[in-house]
Amino acid sequence: MIDILLFRAPLWLAGIILVLACILAREAGSLLYRRVAGKSAKDEDNEAVSHIVGAILGLLAFTVGFTFSIALDRFDTRRTMVAEEATAIDTAYQRASLLDDPDRTKLQGTLREYAHTRVAPDGVMDDQVEAELRKDTVLRQRLWDETRTAVFPFRQTDQASSLVEAINDALNVGVRREAAGRAHVPSRILDVMILSLLITAGMLGYLLRDTKGTKRHASTILLILFVIMLVLIMDIDRPRDGSIRVPQRALEELVKRLDSDAARPPTLAPPVDVSRP
Repeated sequence: MIDILLFRAPLWLAGIILVLACILAREAGSLLYRRVAGKSAKDEDNEAVSHIVGAILGLLAFTVGFTFSIALDRFDTRRTMVAEEATAIDTAYQRASLLDDPDRTKLQGTLREYAHTRVAPDGVMDDQVEAELRKDTVLRQRLWDETRTAVFPFRQTDQASSLVEAINDALNVGVRREAAGRAHVPSRILDVMILSLLITAGMLGYLLRDTKGTKRHASTILLILFVIMLVLIMDIDRPRDGSIRVPQRALEELVKRLDSDAARPPTLAPPVDVSRP
């Protein structure tokens, strides 16, 4: 149930469910106070209660901050790998331009088609992602087959090694990027954070007792703020369907440049003057 809430439910629905769960937990804490402590506990030291509440909220804030740092680190990794993949594909494309036709045209065309599929494989919904990934698998095999065919006649030269290395780097970065797109904050950490939030709400209700008015409203706002932070973490941790997307500018600019290069007429090499020694 928690996994469905964390990874499947819309973020707005997850936020509403968490806010309602926190309010219910707080009311359960107040009910527990009335049942267990009753009127005899009304003379408790308010300063001690304040210290306990501060410690509980501090522990919850630490848990939220720790989880947010994990989600942000994964987001930065995905963003960095977009630029790395764009650079790797561009390098392979430039080295493929040193080949003779028809190998050059064929390999560059496949690289251009592959670059189009890499613009946002981690920024769309699951069905579209799976379709793009299946297409990527076919294109990777075609790239490798075309590279092997192109370099086979001169496979022992430095040019062949350079081209094979560039193609291999482009394919490897793509695989690592797909793995990073599937990586999430461990669900157990999110489960513990949600459990901590609900326990905190229950203890707030118990310690606030039957207090009405400002304190109760303040506790509601505080719980809502914690839920907002949790939803933000879930948003960052959902690269496919979250509202916070990894920028694709590096790959988009690469695709435009490759399409522009394909639209240009081919440049012919100057004729060789055979009369000169």
